[in-house]
Amino acid sequence: MNRNSTPALLAGLLLAGTAAAQLATRPDGYYASGVTNTGLVAGYTGADGYLLWNPDEGTTEDIGGVTPGDGAGGQAKFSLDGQRLSGGATATDGQEIAGYDRNAGAWTTYGSLGTSLDGSASSGWAISADGQTVVGLAWAGGFAAHAVAHSAAEGLMDLGSLVADRSTRANAVSSDGGIVVGWQDSDGPWKSAVWRKNPAGGYFPNEYLLIDPNGSATDDNNQLGECNAISADGHWIGGHGDYANNDEPWIWSEGTGAINLGTMPGMGRGYVAAMSANGAIVVGWFDGMFFGDPRKAFMWTATDGIQDLNEYASTVLGVTLGTKGLYTAGDISPNGRYICGWGLDSGDFSRFGFRLDMGTQTGIAASRAEAIAVYPNPATDIIRFNSPEKAELTLSGADGKVVYRAQVAGEVGTDISGLAAGVYLLELRTANGVRTQRIAKN
Repeated sequence: MNRNSTPALLAGLLLAGTAAAQLATRPDGYYASGVTNTGLVAGYTGADGYLLWNPDEGTTEDIGGVTPGDGAGGQAKFSLDGQRLSGGATATDGQEIAGYDRNAGAWTTYGSLGTSLDGSASSGWAISADGQTVVGLAWAGGFAAHAVAHSAAEGLMDLGSLVADRSTRANAVSSDGGIVVGWQDSDGPWKSAVWRKNPAGGYFPNEYLLIDPNGSATDDNNQLGECNAISADGHWIGGHGDYANNDEPWIWSEGTGAINLGTMPGMGRGYVAAMSANGAIVVGWFDGMFFGDPRKAFMWTATDGIQDLNEYASTVLGVTLGTKGLYTAGDISPNGRYICGWGLDSGDFSRFGFRLDMGTQTGIAASRAEAIAVYPNPATDIIRFNSPEKAELTLSGADGKVVYRAQVAGEVGTDISGLAAGVYLLELRTANGVRTQRIAKN
């Protein structure tokens, strides 16, 4: 592990009108894949291992490992505390799924399913918030691969495939490792896949998410596309649009079913890449109409819908982009404050990595939503408010993790005596939008 200062790279730092709303860029082709609540970014530039980037301090941390630039798969994603990451590292049988411990400064490989392809046996694509579960893909023989999950308690688990000789991959995992999401190759297209923890050990076979829950589970026109994001508690899942839902990015929950997020003028297929811990903010990108380019990064909230991240950065945060275009939003911090991804500078056609700091207010999607009259506030035990229509109530901590969820309507009294002292975000989500209010617990 090497930490060093990189002042030359800070030449790409663009500041908005305030220090709390800024865009930092790395002009070296950096692919940014993960970001923490404090703004630390994970990514890579090529075949030289993963690189952690701290735009605020102007430093980098070389953590090694095996990146897609080496011909392997995988992504560097953070645990909630930022001390553990997913990815890949070299083992005796080739490149393997692995976890990195920043405190120990070392990678630990987690094995394979006994086969490899072009020197790659397995790869890590995500890590749970508690740092105990790493998920990804392992080659299973022939040209098929299976989704896998590793935990210290159960080792490497083969999550299998619903279709013989077809591949699956795990892309994201809930906070405690209880739900894993990814894709199932179902005869060509990559479709949604959800694996749920089996109390007896391992995971139950994956299930498709359906557009019409009463329709056929085997009709690919009724199956949502690839899953790529999940909220901390597993309540919300997000994924990629395809022919089954008019190419729109989507989110899904048991209570709401599939929700198409919309389109952007002149753009093609949309992809959800990540969401905040409470599911309130969703980020991703749209392909261009011609061979996928130029792409555009987006941000979605229930209040404002789809927003071009380039326009949001320019008009709301006051960032001067110049010739820089934000192409993809690859991750968002659990608390919703930071977004990272990559873009293209049309001036010299160079690729750059970026981190957008949306500030503490816009970062939790609270400042632009209608407020709720909550009393007393601050409170010690019971808070009271009115919900004119049926709504989903969530309380989220400062880290974005949902600590309470319920269905409410009318006059509501909610007991918060069991919560730790601090500031929380109360959110009421209905079919007509979102209302929020900060509350203080004494």
